[in-house]
Amino acid sequence: MKTLQSFFLITVILIVISGVASSQTVDEIIEKHVNAHGGLKNWQKIENMKISGYFTSFSERKPFTEIKVRGGKYYSHFWLGQHPVNEGSDGSFFWTDDPWFELPYARKASPVEEYVILVKTDFFTPFFNFKELDYKVKLEGKEVKEGMDVFKLTLTRKNGQVETWYLNSETYLEFMVTSEWSDFATPVMQEAIFDDFRKVGDVILPFYNERVFDSRITSTEIERIELNVETEPGIYNLPLSEHMKKLEFLRGEWGVSFEALGRGGNWSHVDSTKSVFQFLENKNILQENLSYIRYLPLEKITTWTYHNDRKNYLMTVFNDIYSSTDVYQGGFQGDSLVMDNTTISFTKDENPSLTRYIYTQINPDGFVLEIAQSKDKGVTWKSSQRFTYFRN
Repeated sequence: MKTLQSFFLITVILIVISGVASSQTVDEIIEKHVNAHGGLKNWQKIENMKISGYFTSFSERKPFTEIKVRGGKYYSHFWLGQHPVNEGSDGSFFWTDDPWFELPYARKASPVEEYVILVKTDFFTPFFNFKELDYKVKLEGKEVKEGMDVFKLTLTRKNGQVETWYLNSETYLEFMVTSEWSDFATPVMQEAIFDDFRKVGDVILPFYNERVFDSRITSTEIERIELNVETEPGIYNLPLSEHMKKLEFLRGEWGVSFEALGRGGNWSHVDSTKSVFQFLENKNILQENLSYIRYLPLEKITTWTYHNDRKNYLMTVFNDIYSSTDVYQGGFQGDSLVMDNTTISFTKDENPSLTRYIYTQINPDGFVLEIAQSKDKGVTWKSSQRFTYFRN
């Protein structure tokens, strides 16, 4: 009897020990997952990676390039069918330039597009540094997925997005993820599969990825992954439109010499000052802040944008003495940039005094701005102020 009792006791103990040995915590599984990718120490040596290969969508196989930087900076160039797409992030602002939307410039990403770009910034999976990012992970258990034993993990990102990850229970590498994705800025559910894991330096990465969402399938075939490469700092910011790029000659800090036309028709120096032109961060808006003295201290805040329907530039000038804003429009005429208010009026006067801003002598080291007036509806113009800009 004692022998039988001992047998059952030993059996129970073995079952308990076996259960403890086979059970793993979330942290243990993720640690093995990171180790399967090369280990935390090796990943901490990587500041960025440049990935290139082929992306297939709408049955079109085209080359793609993406750059991921530790901290969340991201840039990608790929094709959706016949259209080239660029997208990126400076770590906090997310943008896309997608011709499918028939907009001739890059724009801020929608919430679902922002989430997709955020996912793409991951070096491999979000488990790499999930605690630092305040992500929550829950182990749902083990199951069989397409004939493979997998760990099922639910990850909730800081923005509330939920992803279900399936890790191979033998290799601890990712096999599949199901989550929300973007289909022309519309949220859809997707299923992604990872395969063809290869060693790059001291780390392991998948060289093949396939996504199935809605009625579409896309695939990514990686040919090359480069670690710790030099990149252009500006590529992560929203790019300027083609028209606003033409105004880049104005960007920067300038010394300014201000002259006024006297009664005798001669130019006389009035003040020396400084000016700053800058594009507002992640926006197609150029702004100048200029302060100078002409009888009284005067500050002007000038902005430039491009109006796609009007096919010209719009310029607003805020004058703090009058606490008012005037609006001008125009464009390049030969080597000069000319802006005036001949077709923009806020007065009922049948013959208002018109103003024209003329930017001439444009070169890398400076330019000249003349401000002219017309009292005959723009037939003739007379310059009254001149500002000579030069690099500090």
